[in-house]
Amino acid sequence: MLLIVFLAIAGAFCHEMAVTREYTDYLKRHVDWEVVDYEENVFRGWTIDEVKALLIQDFPQYDEEIPLAEADHALPSQLVWGANCIHQVRNQGSCGSCWAFAIADMVADRCCMLTGKDQGLLSPQELVSCDTSGQGCQGGIPSKALDYVIKKGGLVQETCFPYKAQKVACTNKCSDGRTFDNARVCKCTARKTCTTVNVMKTCLKDGPISVGFEVSRSLMNYKSGIYECDGSFIGRHAVVAVGYSESPKCHWIIRNSWGTTWGMQGYLHMACQTCKVHEYAEANVVCTSF
Repeated sequence: MLLIVFLAIAGAFCHEMAVTREYTDYLKRHVDWEVVDYEENVFRGWTIDEVKALLIQDFPQYDEEIPLAEADHALPSQLVWGANCIHQVRNQGSCGSCWAFAIADMVADRCCMLTGKDQGLLSPQELVSCDTSGQGCQGGIPSKALDYVIKKGGLVQETCFPYKAQKVACTNKCSDGRTFDNARVCKCTARKTCTTVNVMKTCLKDGPISVGFEVSRSLMNYKSGIYECDGSFIGRHAVVAVGYSESPKCHWIIRNSWGTTWGMQGYLHMACQTCKVHEYAEANVVCTSF
């Protein structure tokens, strides 16, 4: 009888809703950032386990040391990248591929900025399907994904290997018949780690960076404002930071990969020292030259 009761409780927990009307109302009374209405929440109907499947449950320790960028203390109070080289918000779907999007999109943005030539969107699917250091839709390590980009001499474009929101077999040919070796663009030749607030800001002086952070359940309810974690940890996430501002308090401007109907048209403002966003060396990496 006790076993039956335990299994019933465990099953109920696994199917707990990530978003509820009661939790939404609670957040509206207790947080400083704007909470999306329950009826408008894109995660309404999702269970916590389904949300966890979007995330990385751990950033394992990275064996190879990547050089740490040096902090510049003469920094502007605000820096936000935009215009032509900053590509659009994308949607990873129900696949834990945030690590692949963070690297592919950071490389695409920086490649355009540092070479003066926009290669368009690069393929996160190549990383999901072909980077053997990752586990496809079950997560991966951004720093090792960047190593893959360096080793392979770039990534193919999205049009060559479109995103499937699942791990499909790794191929070596584009739809137009070119081999991946002949189709890869944006050859990254150097990279650095960007941890601590000042170092992250310094890395952002040259373009967007990949960053990782701990995810609280409340993030599913974000609409606008400067977000701070509340401790209800459910996993880790990798995204692209495109800037920062000191006003009204220090925060990062982050492009997420959950589509444009989440947050501020797919963007998030996150306080500088919340969610351990300034600590994850395995995720806070950047390509510095092409």
